[in-house]
Amino acid sequence: MKTGLADKHSLRILCISPVFVPAADPEAFCGAKMVKALMQSGAVVTVLSSSNFRERPVDSSALWDCVKEVVVDVPVPRSLNRLHSIAAATRFQTPFDARWVGAAVHKVKLLHSEREFDLIYTRSLPIASHIVGFWCAKALDLPWIANINDPWTSEFFPVDDTPKLSAFWTVANLFWLRRTIRNADLTTFPCRRLKDFHLRLAKLDQPAEVIPHIGYREKHASQVPNGQFRLVHAGRLLASEGRFSKAILLGLKAFLDSSSDAAADTRLILVGPGDKETERLICEMGLHRNIEIVGRVNYERSLDYIGSASACLLIESRVDEGIFFASKLADYLAYGKPVLALSPKIGTAADLASRGELIRVDHDSEAVRDALAMLYSEFKNGALSSRRPSEQLQTQVQSQTIAGKFLSTCQTLTSTRSESRAARWERIKKQGPLFEQSF
Repeated sequence: MKTGLADKHSLRILCISPVFVPAADPEAFCGAKMVKALMQSGAVVTVLSSSNFRERPVDSSALWDCVKEVVVDVPVPRSLNRLHSIAAATRFQTPFDARWVGAAVHKVKLLHSEREFDLIYTRSLPIASHIVGFWCAKALDLPWIANINDPWTSEFFPVDDTPKLSAFWTVANLFWLRRTIRNADLTTFPCRRLKDFHLRLAKLDQPAEVIPHIGYREKHASQVPNGQFRLVHAGRLLASEGRFSKAILLGLKAFLDSSSDAAADTRLILVGPGDKETERLICEMGLHRNIEIVGRVNYERSLDYIGSASACLLIESRVDEGIFFASKLADYLAYGKPVLALSPKIGTAADLASRGELIRVDHDSEAVRDALAMLYSEFKNGALSSRRPSEQLQTQVQSQTIAGKFLSTCQTLTSTRSESRAARWERIKKQGPLFEQSF
């Protein structure tokens, strides 16, 4: 199997990512894109994953064939012996997935004895990856990069009716968050606001960088059908879970009612799981002729829909500050698609909007109507390309750009192992921020 420029001198990276392809999961996709990019850039990567860590549907995309070959499966031990769990929790100082942590640490030591790794790279969610990374980096004396893609636990960033954690679980989560940030040679996040959120939460000022999600674009990107104004939303959008904004439906209906041409030309494609509640809302508003719910498709097929879009939709939760950089947004940007985001006034999407990289509106039907009317007008006039993200931003989410910057940082960490962690971080800081200005 060819993996880019790999040879006997290539950097050997152990990536610990419990939820990985072929699991149909956003983190699995993000991790697989990163691993594939690192392999294509010359690194030799081994992925420690778990086929039964969480139940997930299977994604059949051929894109993952090469990365599946480097996966080492560490299943969660099936033993239900409570004493075994208590022993593992005590040894590894964690109430989180202790049996899997123990099995994973044991497997890493065996792999390292066969052929040594140069660096450990852990990805979450789930946070068990960082617990394994901590113990392995300590035992093997290896540099460690910890990547945190989402809030450490959803309860730390409550959305809708997220329940609060008990005092015990709050302390346990904060303990491992702080231990991870303190002990990793570098902690990375997909955007500045998520980084700042965690550093505030942990009350730490430690080495941290921004490395955005990779946006994937198929080389055979499909074309927008002639004459059709296609809006595409990719990802979960379930009304029954509060993940669907009625503002998009009300705004779309108002826009369609304002123009018979728009009603004939416009199609909203919802790519991802739907539910009866969403379908009911669509039918009640008389929008079934203009909205298609595709349902669940594999990741590769979802890219075809994005490629066929005139513009893409991003719908985020109603919160005071949007701290996320959605992985689907990275794909939208990689395709160079105009993006309409229903997002908080303060947040990552708002930051991009302030630089003209996308259009952001509140969860307000009139604002949605006006934004759709503007996009449609530009579509009809052949001027929609003016709403595309900049070439610079498109380049920044490309796999070769992100892998190159990441590997440069890895080389700094591995080539200066004899120096103190503080000295290594000073070297990284001198290189300047990797992506901070854009994300």
